[in-house]
Amino acid sequence: MLSVVLWLSLNFNQVYEIEKTVPVNFRVSKPYSVSGNIPLNLEVKFRGVGWNLMRLFTSLNLEFNYEVSAKKKESFTILTKDYLRANLDLSQNLDIISVYPETLFVKVDTYEEKYVKLLPHMQINCREGYQVVGQPTLQPDSLKIGGSIELLRNINHLNTKYIVFDNVNAGISRNIFVSDSLSNLLWLSQNEVKLNVNIELTAEKDFENIEIKVPNVPDDKEVLLIPQNVTVQLKGGVNQLAQIENSRIIAKVDYYKILSDTTGSVVPYFEIPPGCVVIAVKPDIIQYVIKKK
Repeated sequence: MLSVVLWLSLNFNQVYEIEKTVPVNFRVSKPYSVSGNIPLNLEVKFRGVGWNLMRLFTSLNLEFNYEVSAKKKESFTILTKDYLRANLDLSQNLDIISVYPETLFVKVDTYEEKYVKLLPHMQINCREGYQVVGQPTLQPDSLKIGGSIELLRNINHLNTKYIVFDNVNAGISRNIFVSDSLSNLLWLSQNEVKLNVNIELTAEKDFENIEIKVPNVPDDKEVLLIPQNVTVQLKGGVNQLAQIENSRIIAKVDYYKILSDTTGSVVPYFEIPPGCVVIAVKPDIIQYVIKKK
């Protein structure tokens, strides 16, 4: 025990440097808000005697809290190291060596609110033999946000926090968080939303007699395709494929593509339900004849 006390006494009386992440918070009353190069956190390097550095992990409240007494639109600059030195309760043997960023450029502007679209930000890795069917949905799919008029002007949508789902073999229905990348500048009507993802067993199905359409044909022209109909094999969810009718599979060959062709045959393209993939077309090459009416 004595050796431990001696070791602590010797080492904790030495001078060390340590880096800490310090959250940034601005407080401003409506009808004003702030914007600018304001990060979520500051990266701060401290230097001090070991015993004093222990306060960084215990009693010292490590936050950058700035109260804005706004009465008008204005801009100002904050030197982060000077502000932290003046507002953190540092002892004589504890000092701030550097702060990144060194300067914050703050703009006070009018507070406003608006609705924006919410987009899922995720990766879904299905177990072999399963797949995502359709598009993931969010409930609600939009949020009300509030903040500086200048900040809101540049925000057309928000993402959810990035999340990865591995080895998925069943539908997903759970709450996920909205991205907090602007949480110290932006008010959100809610921080969580409901995610729904349809997962099904993968299957294949043939759809016969799919008519090929030719858009953009001039009124004085007629295009004959040989053949006019094809069989399309789709890969998708087993329940999804069972509900798909031929009318939802659109096959096309654009007239201008035919005009630019030099081989005498073309390959159609397809519009199919989301989550499906065309894996085969019979026949896969279509011949054509252009005639005057």
